[in-house]
Amino acid sequence: MKDTVIMVFEYTKKNTSFDIEVPLSITANELIYGLNRGLGLGIDINKVSECYLCTEEPRALLRGDITLDKFGLRDGTKISYQR
Repeated sequence: MKDTVIMVFEYTKKNTSFDIEVPLSITANELIYGLNRGLGLGIDINKVSECYLCTEEPRALLRGDITLDKFGLRDGTKISYQR
């Protein structure tokens, strides 16, 4: 079984998208924190209501201390960030 997936991160506010390789062993919160810090998304990580990301193919709401392998993510999954 693969330890990583290559997903498409679509940042609609900046009209850009790119591929990211993500380990499946990290939690949703770790992914959110890393993307927020690395890309300057402006997510207030102290507000639980803002700490989530939505995916397509499969459709999922990434949040919490659940590892990414539990969400059924696969190569080509799209994260669409629209806030």
